[in-house]
Amino acid sequence: MRKAKSEIVNFIRNSLGTDLSVYDESFLLKFLRERMMATACSTMADYSLFVKNDLSEAKTLVDSLNITYSEFFRDPLVFAILHQIVFPDMFINKKKNGRNEIRIWSAAAASGQEAYSLAMLLDHLEMYYHTNINIHLFASDISMSEINKAKEGEYPADQLQNTPFKYLNKYFYPNGNRYKLIPRIRESVDFSIYDMLDSKTISPPESIYGSFDLIYCSNLLIYYNTKTRDQIIQKLLKNLDKDGLLITGESEREMFTAYNLHAGYYPAAIFQKK
Repeated sequence: MRKAKSEIVNFIRNSLGTDLSVYDESFLLKFLRERMMATACSTMADYSLFVKNDLSEAKTLVDSLNITYSEFFRDPLVFAILHQIVFPDMFINKKKNGRNEIRIWSAAAASGQEAYSLAMLLDHLEMYYHTNINIHLFASDISMSEINKAKEGEYPADQLQNTPFKYLNKYFYPNGNRYKLIPRIRESVDFSIYDMLDSKTISPPESIYGSFDLIYCSNLLIYYNTKTRDQIIQKLLKNLDKDGLLITGESEREMFTAYNLHAGYYPAAIFQKK
């Protein structure tokens, strides 16, 4: 099986330019077995031959590995801490230090739910605190189709279940059997296509430069092998401003113990750059 898997990885690298070896082995094997079943291949060797003879299947396999799941207000505890502590403190400290800009990056943003959750929360707090701080919220994903969905800012009702009622009424309006974000919120997020594995850049070109006060990168690292995780983490750390915050998925906490960070808001997965 290992030989057949290597053959598939090499074929896809050579034919499509996509390197599947960056993925966590168990994650990759799971999807290889799913595609084996879908194509009625009984062994990995059979599936390897199938892929080599059908480039469309190779593309299907690659597409299946691009996980684009997201939710509004995905981790209630994280957003409660952002609402009650992190963003109010950020507003106060910015004003105290004579700085009038907050920069945030939602990495691997999928179709925009987490980025828009941040945008709604910031809009609500900014109006409450009557600040004059410029908020620049960037969001990126590798998938063009997901970014296009994000720019539309329109979602089915079942994707809004975690959205607080006050935000639902304030920031959405019904559009047929779906709900659309009001223009002010849609326009507050700068969406762009960006590959987190791009070694030539450290941040989305649209952001001009890094130096983010907060980066939201949740449930991305779990899909990659140790070496690739480290590359992504180093990129995230280079983009964090002094005392900047990094938000990860709850299951990813242990991946950060070896880095120059400390967990500022236990038990939520919010880390601060030392």
